[in-house]
Amino acid sequence: MLALAGIVALNWESVLSGVETAVSQQDSTASAADVRNTASATLLSSGAAAAVLVLLGFVALNLLRNAAMSSKVLMGAVGILTIGAAVTFSTFVSDASALLGGVLQWGPFVVAGTAAAATIVALLPRASSGQ
Repeated sequence: MLALAGIVALNWESVLSGVETAVSQQDSTASAADVRNTASATLLSSGAAAAVLVLLGFVALNLLRNAAMSSKVLMGAVGILTIGAAVTFSTFVSDASALLGGVLQWGPFVVAGTAAAATIVALLPRASSGQ
């Protein structure tokens, strides 16, 4: 997730241009300023959502380390939300240019797959040590 955020930040104008294209196709009557504002808000809100999910993930890991029962619930919720956010983000940037080998086309699905695997591993029952 952080790698995708870095790629978007380093290639802001080209990614923004791709999102603007998608927005303008959705509403051909919108002014150029409205299209740019909507595209910017879309990318910034995606970044904010990612930041919140990362912070919640750290909270869940801290709870998991302390063996709190709520950690599994929070970890599952963060995992599911991360998968949804990654797939949603992929639709936002689907018209962005193929940067760095199309990373914005396949990167969100790597994030979703990684989140799914990490969530499953985190939610597996732990073997008791028997000590």
